[in-house]
Order: sequence, then C-alpha cells, then structure tokens
Amino acid sequence: MRKVQFYGAMSIDGYLATKDNRLDWLFQTGGADQAPTAEFMQQVDTAIMGRHTYEYTMEQTTDQLINPYNPLTKNIVMTSQPEAGTEHTTFTNVEVSTLVAQLKSEPGQNIWIVGGAGVLMPLLTADLIDDLYIQIAPVLLGDGISLFTAVDYSRRFELVATNHYGQLAEVHYQR
Repeated sequence: MRKVQFYGAMSIDGYLATKDNRLDWLFQTGGADQAPTAEFMQQVDTAIMGRHTYEYTMEQTTDQLINPYNPLTKNIVMTSQPEAGTEHTTFTNVEVSTLVAQLKSEPGQNIWIVGGAGVLMPLLTADLIDDLYIQIAPVLLGDGISLFTAVDYSRRFELVATNHYGQLAEVHYQR
C-alpha cells in the first residue's frame, strides 16, 4: 500500500520559510547535500503541494521538475483556481484529504507531501500522514510561514530515526 509522506525542512522555531517566502536560510545550512533525498524521491510517484510551493519551485528550478529523481512523478497542485495542467501537473480544488484517500487506494509508489500547513494540516487532521521526515536547520527565524498550525486535537507519532547531515538534524516519525 502506498505511503503518504511529508519530507521537508524547517527552522528550529518551526518555520518553513520567511514571511516573504525566502529559503536562503536553508540553502546556507551545510549538510543538505548529505541527506538521502535521492533515495526518498525515487520511491515517490506523486507529489502534492499548494500553489505557492509549486510556483516557488518552478521559479527556482531550471529543469522544471518537482522530483528530478523520478521525472515521471505526477504533480498535483492544490489551488482555489484550477487551470489547465500539463502531462505531469494537475491543478485541482478537490479537498486534499479526499484526494489523498483516493490515491492511497490506487496502485503506485509513495505520495510526497511538499510544502506547508495548507496541505499538511488537513492530512494530519484526517490521519492520512504515514511518515514525517523533518529536517531541522540550526537557525531561529523569529517569524515566517509556520510548518504547523494550531489544531484542536492530539496526534501521536512514533520516533523511528534521527539522523545528522552536516548542520541538519533529521527526525523521522511514523504514524
């Protein structure tokens, strides 16, 4: 059965980006090149993200691939204003938990949740996240875009592994 996995980074104080969507604090953190990103992404054939994450990624990449380790990855962009997509990218306003529940029942590789709270939190609420791979950079941003938002429930995960890649600490939690 396919797993739904969040794989991403945040600052010590829980931000995934600055208020103006910058990630330079992360790119200036030594060790990211040591993380097993390629191995993770080779096990993924679907990436789900919000519109801001998609646009930022397209601005930053020269190959226009969300997952360069598996170019056939299907990208699903959650947006309130869907538009025509491409062979590998679909824009949708379907509720993300409904979409992921459907995708989990279909054959395929793992599903990568990319980006922030807009996509992640509804999936946590619906108990659809199987794994959280969170890389923590040794920087305090003080303000920015939070990875997690407040919820009115409690959810416990099991710590599976901790890893150290240069200046990045990675924790792997499993439902």
